[in-house]
Amino acid sequence: MIRRKQWAARAAGYGLHAYISGVMRTTRFAPLPGEQRPWERTDGSFIALTWHGQQMLSIAALRGAPRTSVLVSLHFDGSVIATALAWAGYGTIRGSGTQTRAKIRGKCGIPAFLAMRQALETGTNVLMTADVPKVARVAGKGAVQLARATGRPIFLFAAVTSARIDLDNWDKASLVLPFGRGCVLWSEALTVPGDADAAEIDAISHRITTGLDSLHAEAHRRLRSRT
Repeated sequence: MIRRKQWAARAAGYGLHAYISGVMRTTRFAPLPGEQRPWERTDGSFIALTWHGQQMLSIAALRGAPRTSVLVSLHFDGSVIATALAWAGYGTIRGSGTQTRAKIRGKCGIPAFLAMRQALETGTNVLMTADVPKVARVAGKGAVQLARATGRPIFLFAAVTSARIDLDNWDKASLVLPFGRGCVLWSEALTVPGDADAAEIDAISHRITTGLDSLHAEAHRRLRSRT
Protein backbone atom coordinates (compact mmCIF):
# COMPACT_ATOMS: atom_id res chain seq x y z
CA MET A 1 0.00 0.00 0.00
CA ILE A 2 2.80 2.43 0.91
CA ARG A 3 4.69 1.70 -2.31
CA ARG A 4 1.49 2.13 -4.30
CA LYS A 5 0.95 5.56 -2.72
CA GLN A 6 4.55 6.55 -3.41
CA TRP A 7 4.22 5.52 -7.04
CA ALA A 8 0.93 7.42 -7.35
CA ALA A 9 2.49 10.55 -5.80
CA ARG A 10 5.46 10.38 -8.20
CA ALA A 11 3.20 9.93 -11.22
CA ALA A 12 0.86 12.73 -10.16
CA GLY A 13 3.84 14.96 -9.32
CA TYR A 14 5.35 14.49 -12.76
CA GLY A 15 1.96 15.28 -14.31
CA LEU A 16 1.66 18.44 -12.17
CA HIS A 17 5.16 19.53 -13.17
CA ALA A 18 4.37 18.99 -16.86
CA TYR A 19 1.12 20.92 -16.53
CA ILE A 20 2.64 23.93 -14.75
CA SER A 21 5.55 23.96 -17.23
CA GLY A 22 2.98 24.15 -20.03
CA VAL A 23 1.14 26.98 -18.29
CA MET A 24 4.38 28.92 -17.87
CA ARG A 25 5.39 28.42 -21.50
CA THR A 26 2.07 29.79 -22.74
CA THR A 27 1.60 32.62 -20.21
CA ARG A 28 2.79 36.09 -21.22
CA PHE A 29 4.54 37.66 -18.24
CA ALA A 30 5.05 41.36 -18.91
CA PRO A 31 8.31 42.80 -17.55
CA LEU A 32 7.74 45.53 -14.98
CA PRO A 33 9.94 48.63 -15.40
CA GLY A 34 12.42 49.00 -12.54
CA GLU A 35 11.21 45.83 -10.81
CA GLN A 36 13.93 44.09 -8.82
CA ARG A 37 13.60 40.60 -7.46
CA PRO A 38 14.70 39.77 -3.89
CA TRP A 39 17.95 38.05 -4.88
CA GLU A 40 18.91 41.18 -6.84
CA ARG A 41 18.53 43.50 -3.86
CA THR A 42 19.62 41.53 -0.81
CA ASP A 43 22.74 39.66 0.18
CA GLY A 44 22.21 36.09 1.27
CA SER A 45 19.07 34.04 1.68
CA PHE A 46 15.49 35.22 2.19
CA ILE A 47 12.01 33.97 3.11
CA ALA A 48 9.41 34.16 0.32
CA LEU A 49 5.72 34.22 1.23
CA THR A 50 2.48 34.01 -0.71
CA TRP A 51 -1.07 32.89 0.05
CA HIS A 52 -2.05 29.23 0.16
CA GLY A 53 -4.00 28.47 -3.00
CA GLN A 54 -2.13 31.15 -4.94
CA GLN A 55 1.21 29.35 -5.13
CA MET A 56 0.85 27.47 -8.44
CA LEU A 57 2.96 30.07 -10.27
CA SER A 58 5.60 30.34 -7.54
CA ILE A 59 8.12 28.86 -9.98
CA ALA A 60 7.51 31.85 -12.25
CA ALA A 61 8.10 34.24 -9.34
CA LEU A 62 11.34 32.48 -8.36
CA ARG A 63 12.67 31.90 -11.87
CA GLY A 64 16.37 32.75 -11.77
CA ALA A 65 16.63 32.66 -7.98
CA PRO A 66 19.51 30.87 -6.26
CA ARG A 67 18.95 27.69 -4.24
CA THR A 68 15.42 27.53 -2.85
CA SER A 69 13.60 24.98 -0.70
CA VAL A 70 9.84 24.88 -0.29
CA LEU A 71 7.88 23.91 2.82
CA VAL A 72 5.28 21.26 1.89
CA SER A 73 2.98 19.18 4.05
CA LEU A 74 3.33 15.50 4.92
CA HIS A 75 -0.02 14.66 3.28
CA PHE A 76 -0.38 12.89 -0.06
CA ASP A 77 -0.90 16.18 -1.90
CA GLY A 78 2.33 17.41 -0.31
CA SER A 79 4.12 14.38 -1.76
CA VAL A 80 2.72 15.22 -5.19
CA ILE A 81 3.90 18.82 -4.87
CA ALA A 82 7.32 17.70 -3.61
CA THR A 83 7.76 15.51 -6.70
CA ALA A 84 6.74 18.35 -9.01
CA LEU A 85 9.18 20.70 -7.28
CA ALA A 86 12.00 18.18 -7.56
CA TRP A 87 11.43 17.97 -11.32
CA ALA A 88 11.61 21.79 -11.42
CA GLY A 89 14.91 21.79 -9.52
CA TYR A 90 13.72 22.90 -6.07
CA GLY A 91 14.35 21.32 -2.71
CA THR A 92 11.60 20.56 -0.21
CA ILE A 93 11.22 20.59 3.55
CA ARG A 94 8.40 18.39 4.79
CA GLY A 95 6.12 19.53 7.60
CA SER A 96 3.51 22.16 8.36
CA GLY A 97 2.21 24.43 11.07
CA THR A 98 -0.80 23.84 13.26
CA GLN A 99 -3.04 25.84 15.56
CA THR A 100 -2.96 23.25 18.36
CA ARG A 101 0.02 22.01 20.37
CA ALA A 102 -1.48 18.50 20.38
CA LYS A 103 -0.95 18.18 16.61
CA ILE A 104 2.50 19.76 16.33
CA ARG A 105 4.39 16.44 16.56
CA GLY A 106 2.24 14.76 13.90
CA LYS A 107 2.71 17.72 11.57
CA CYS A 108 6.50 17.69 12.15
CA GLY A 109 6.31 21.44 12.79
CA ILE A 110 9.42 21.66 14.99
CA PRO A 111 11.74 19.57 12.74
CA ALA A 112 10.50 21.58 9.73
CA PHE A 113 11.22 24.87 11.51
CA LEU A 114 14.73 23.70 12.41
CA ALA A 115 15.33 22.53 8.83
CA MET A 116 14.19 25.89 7.44
CA ARG A 117 16.43 27.72 9.90
CA GLN A 118 19.41 25.63 8.83
CA ALA A 119 18.61 26.16 5.15
CA LEU A 120 18.50 29.94 5.57
CA GLU A 121 21.68 29.99 7.62
CA THR A 122 23.52 28.03 4.91
CA GLY A 123 22.38 30.26 2.03
CA THR A 124 19.22 28.52 0.78
CA ASN A 125 16.05 30.56 0.35
CA VAL A 126 12.81 29.24 1.85
CA LEU A 127 9.34 29.51 0.29
CA MET A 128 6.30 29.16 2.55
CA THR A 129 2.61 29.90 2.41
CA ALA A 130 1.66 32.55 4.92
CA ASP A 131 -1.80 31.47 6.06
CA VAL A 132 -2.74 30.23 9.50
CA PRO A 133 -3.45 26.48 8.88
CA LYS A 134 -6.97 26.10 7.43
CA VAL A 135 -7.69 29.84 7.82
CA ALA A 136 -7.54 31.58 4.45
CA ARG A 137 -5.84 34.93 3.96
CA VAL A 138 -4.77 35.41 7.59
CA ALA A 139 -1.01 35.29 8.09
CA GLY A 140 0.33 33.11 10.85
CA LYS A 141 3.40 33.73 12.97
CA GLY A 142 5.65 30.94 11.68
CA ALA A 143 7.48 32.96 9.04
CA VAL A 144 7.88 35.90 11.43
CA GLN A 145 9.39 33.65 14.09
CA LEU A 146 11.69 32.11 11.47
CA ALA A 147 12.86 35.59 10.40
CA ARG A 148 13.45 36.55 14.03
CA ALA A 149 15.50 33.38 14.63
CA THR A 150 17.68 33.78 11.52
CA GLY A 151 17.82 37.52 10.86
CA ARG A 152 16.85 36.89 7.23
CA PRO A 153 14.35 39.21 5.46
CA ILE A 154 10.83 38.31 4.38
CA PHE A 155 9.62 39.15 0.87
CA LEU A 156 5.96 38.83 -0.10
CA PHE A 157 4.92 38.03 -3.65
CA ALA A 158 1.90 37.62 -5.89
CA ALA A 159 2.15 35.48 -9.04
CA VAL A 160 -1.15 35.52 -10.93
CA THR A 161 -2.59 34.94 -14.37
CA SER A 162 -5.68 36.16 -16.19
CA ALA A 163 -6.40 32.55 -17.23
CA ARG A 164 -7.61 30.81 -14.11
CA ILE A 165 -10.52 29.20 -12.32
CA ASP A 166 -11.16 30.58 -8.84
CA LEU A 167 -12.37 27.78 -6.58
CA ASP A 168 -14.86 28.04 -3.73
CA ASN A 169 -12.82 26.10 -1.18
CA TRP A 170 -11.22 26.93 2.18
CA ASP A 171 -8.15 28.69 0.77
CA LYS A 172 -9.92 30.39 -2.19
CA ALA A 173 -7.48 28.63 -4.50
CA SER A 174 -6.94 29.58 -8.13
CA LEU A 175 -6.37 26.85 -10.72
CA VAL A 176 -4.09 28.40 -13.30
CA LEU A 177 -4.74 27.77 -16.99
CA PRO A 178 -2.56 28.16 -20.11
CA PHE A 179 -2.61 31.04 -22.61
CA GLY A 180 -3.12 33.85 -20.11
CA ARG A 181 -1.43 37.12 -19.20
CA GLY A 182 0.77 36.83 -16.12
CA CYS A 183 1.98 39.24 -13.48
CA VAL A 184 4.53 38.80 -10.70
CA LEU A 185 4.92 41.42 -7.96
CA TRP A 186 7.33 41.43 -5.03
CA SER A 187 7.18 43.51 -1.87
CA GLU A 188 9.90 45.43 -0.14
CA ALA A 189 11.83 43.51 2.52
CA LEU A 190 10.28 42.96 5.93
CA THR A 191 12.78 42.51 8.74
CA VAL A 192 12.11 41.16 12.21
CA PRO A 193 14.33 42.25 15.12
CA GLY A 194 15.99 39.41 17.01
CA ASP A 195 14.45 40.70 20.24
CA ALA A 196 10.92 41.17 18.84
CA ASP A 197 8.28 40.51 21.49
CA ALA A 198 4.82 38.99 21.05
CA ALA A 199 3.21 42.34 20.24
CA GLU A 200 5.78 43.06 17.51
CA ILE A 201 5.33 39.59 16.03
CA ASP A 202 1.56 40.10 15.93
CA ALA A 203 2.02 43.49 14.25
CA ILE A 204 4.34 42.08 11.57
CA SER A 205 1.95 39.17 10.95
CA HIS A 206 -0.80 41.73 10.36
CA ARG A 207 1.48 43.63 7.96
CA ILE A 208 1.99 40.39 6.03
CA THR A 209 -1.77 39.85 5.78
CA THR A 210 -2.47 43.35 4.47
CA GLY A 211 0.66 43.31 2.29
CA LEU A 212 -0.25 40.06 0.52
CA ASP A 213 -3.82 41.22 -0.02
CA SER A 214 -2.55 44.49 -1.50
CA LEU A 215 -0.02 42.75 -3.76
CA HIS A 216 -2.62 40.36 -5.16
CA ALA A 217 -5.13 43.15 -5.69
CA GLU A 218 -2.51 45.23 -7.52
CA ALA A 219 -1.39 42.28 -9.65
CA HIS A 220 -4.98 41.61 -10.75
CA ARG A 221 -5.51 45.33 -11.41
CA ARG A 222 -2.47 45.34 -13.70
CA LEU A 223 -3.76 42.30 -15.57
CA ARG A 224 -7.11 44.00 -16.16
CA SER A 225 -5.37 47.11 -17.50
CA ARG A 226 -3.34 45.14 -20.06
CA THR A 227 -4.73 44.49 -23.50
